[in-house]
Amino acid sequence: MKKFLLTVFGIIVVCCGGILLIHNQYTDYINPLINMEISYAKVPKHTQKYRNVQAVDNNGKKLPYKIKYIGGYDPGRQYIYIEHKGQYVKQIEYLPKDKFPGQK
Repeated sequence: MKKFLLTVFGIIVVCCGGILLIHNQYTDYINPLINMEISYAKVPKHTQKYRNVQAVDNNGKKLPYKIKYIGGYDPGRQYIYIEHKGQYVKQIEYLPKDKFPGQK
């Protein structure tokens, strides 16, 4: 019984450690230490699959990481608003260029 409890405890520790240390859209979704945030990005035109996107905050400062994948729906637009939690992207909206942070 003691070995069984230690095994179960070990599996729980490994799973929790994986959630906290591995960053992808699935683990960031359930990680309680990551907050939902709003960012903005300039993405390439003529595609709906955006990879390795460098996002900026509301002040135009780059995030310390790139978002690995964002799925879009309007290949003719280039500026997006991103609601995300680490790598997990909850929602995007397309913006006009003048609403993008750092543009004047």
